[in-house]
Amino acid sequence: MSYKKFLSIKVLVLTFITIISVLLLIAANVISGRNGQLQNHVAAMQLQRTVSEMSEKLEAQVEDAKQSVQRLKSYTTLLNPSNVNANDQLALLKQLMMENIQFESSYYSSYLALEPSKAQQYFNQDGYLLSVHKNLIQRDSQRYNRPQHMLTEMWNDPIYANDPRKFWYHLSKRNADIQVTPIYFDDEYLKTQLFSVSQAFYKQKDFLGVVGVSISVDSFLEDIESKNLGQSGGLFLADYQSGSLLSRIGTQGSHKLAFLNVSDRMSTSFYSGELKQPFWKDLLTQDTNSREVRTQQNVPYTLSSKKLRNLPWTVVGYQKTAELREDERFSTGSFTLLTSITFVLLLILLLVVYFLWIRPFNKLLRETAQFKGEAGEEFRISSYRLQELGQLSELFKKWASRIAQISKEKSQYLKHLQVSHSTLNEHKERLERNENELTKVKTEAQNSRTEAQKARLQIQKARVEIQRYKLETQRARVQANIANQAKTQFLANMSHELRTPMNAIIGYTEILQEDARDHGLMEFIPDLQKIHGASYHLLDLINNLFDLSRIESSKMDLYIETFDIAPMIQDVTTSITPLLEKQSNILKMECDSALGTMSADLTKVRQNLLNLLSNANKFSKQNTIQLMVTRENLEGVDWVVFKIVDHGIGMTAEQIHKLFLPFSQIDASPTRRYGGSGLGLAITKQFCQIMGGDVSVESKFGQGSVFTMRLPAQVNQLN
Repeated sequence: MSYKKFLSIKVLVLTFITIISVLLLIAANVISGRNGQLQNHVAAMQLQRTVSEMSEKLEAQVEDAKQSVQRLKSYTTLLNPSNVNANDQLALLKQLMMENIQFESSYYSSYLALEPSKAQQYFNQDGYLLSVHKNLIQRDSQRYNRPQHMLTEMWNDPIYANDPRKFWYHLSKRNADIQVTPIYFDDEYLKTQLFSVSQAFYKQKDFLGVVGVSISVDSFLEDIESKNLGQSGGLFLADYQSGSLLSRIGTQGSHKLAFLNVSDRMSTSFYSGELKQPFWKDLLTQDTNSREVRTQQNVPYTLSSKKLRNLPWTVVGYQKTAELREDERFSTGSFTLLTSITFVLLLILLLVVYFLWIRPFNKLLRETAQFKGEAGEEFRISSYRLQELGQLSELFKKWASRIAQISKEKSQYLKHLQVSHSTLNEHKERLERNENELTKVKTEAQNSRTEAQKARLQIQKARVEIQRYKLETQRARVQANIANQAKTQFLANMSHELRTPMNAIIGYTEILQEDARDHGLMEFIPDLQKIHGASYHLLDLINNLFDLSRIESSKMDLYIETFDIAPMIQDVTTSITPLLEKQSNILKMECDSALGTMSADLTKVRQNLLNLLSNANKFSKQNTIQLMVTRENLEGVDWVVFKIVDHGIGMTAEQIHKLFLPFSQIDASPTRRYGGSGLGLAITKQFCQIMGGDVSVESKFGQGSVFTMRLPAQVNQLN
């Protein structure tokens, strides 16, 4: 029948590929249309997400400012007109106001304004306005947010309470809730553009004044004004009540000016003038996902807006519509290219199917058109019908079945033969292995019994030795503690008992020197001065012993006080000058220009510095000794570093190793050239460690030494 021609493999394959191609073409058209819609939605979503993120960031800054104002309000409890330490509490209040604005760069100032009657009651003044603000000169440096570099100003003129234009004060006075002011230029006090977050504070429902935080408009709007959306877009902030444009739109010559051509803050309104358009009111007063508008030059822009919840402000994002759709065109082109590649691959598949399947199969059918099977049957195969596949399949099944049967029988015979050989070999190997293992087990059992006996004897001996060592260790520890306590008590008692007579000797030598001068007996003065100097040296040795005993007995106390570093260094250099003159040495100082203050034990810092300078002077003669003082900040901690450099005899590595040990001398020969008790540097290191610092040394024999003392600028009191 003629219709059976269409059952040809060639015809069926070509028909199937044609149907797939048509279906792919229809699907490509449908997907292309939907892909364009999806790209428009995705482009608008990106603009909307950017606007939402910026609005959330601005609202978070305002919420943080409100929390800061609430903290300021709690600090006002420090104000108490009856407190005799009012100045100290006022200083603490200023410090808290500085710390309140240090963690947010947009915060510019904290302020406290008292009601005039309360200013008269608290401070006996007509008004009281206290402002703590950052230094704009240091805005780009790390000092900008640090409290120690902030500025404090105070005004006594009550103009802020009498002038209703000072709405940062009057808004809070009329309403006890936290108030946020519009943007204004503070020409009276801070001379910059700000907006304020403020709140009134009361005492038993009695209005006392207003506290608040002022936010710099430059810092607050910096992210909005610098944000770029592609090549033509950006963000701006507007007041939806008045329609004022609050932020700049780019700088002069910027591509952003092509949208509105406005580069100054608060210089125009969307509700009047050249920019007045009907859509601005809707866009600013409600959240808009996306809206397309046209500029005066008829250029289409896509806009998205988001209102702030706590302020009458709206964040608006804009970008050229053509730029937003560039990605869409790219995606559509990519999809078209992909569709073309798919059709090319289908064509290649058609050729591959023809040359690798249809053509060889037709050849096979022609070669097997006449075939007689095992039973003598004859196969006549038509090249136009699929029935030949069934006949050819039956023939192949018979061939495959016979071949598989022969192969299976061969495999079974080989398998039986291999199993027999392997079984025999396994029995032989198992017998030999069992004999060897039996011999080995007997030998190991005998060795194990011998080793176990030895191990038991060793364990018993070890237990006895361990017990003996424990007893000896405990006895030695007790004896060492007793000896250490006795030594410490002896040093403390002797130091205390010796200081009284030594102070008397020093006093009497000073009296004798004055008497000798009064009676003209000048020949006695040198001897009396030697006695006086020796007594001071011995008293210093006794004091060192007393300090060492107190350190070892953990009774050394710190007396923390805040002092200027530069005067302390000058005092030390004045004290060390006579010793330098005896050795013909010169002291050269190199100090930072702004060392500031430090809180530490002043006496111990001076003593450490005197010990290090005396040590450098002792081992130098006719040389220059350098004293360098710097201030460093490491990992958020301020350190004061004292470095003493001498060009004396220097030290070896062995001498450096025992330099800070008590009673240790680097010159331990019987004929010592340099005096000293060996306690000064040991006590210096102990004092440094007690105050949280340390002292280190670098030296080369014959070339001099460098001692470095590092102390924290804020020493914590020992518990």
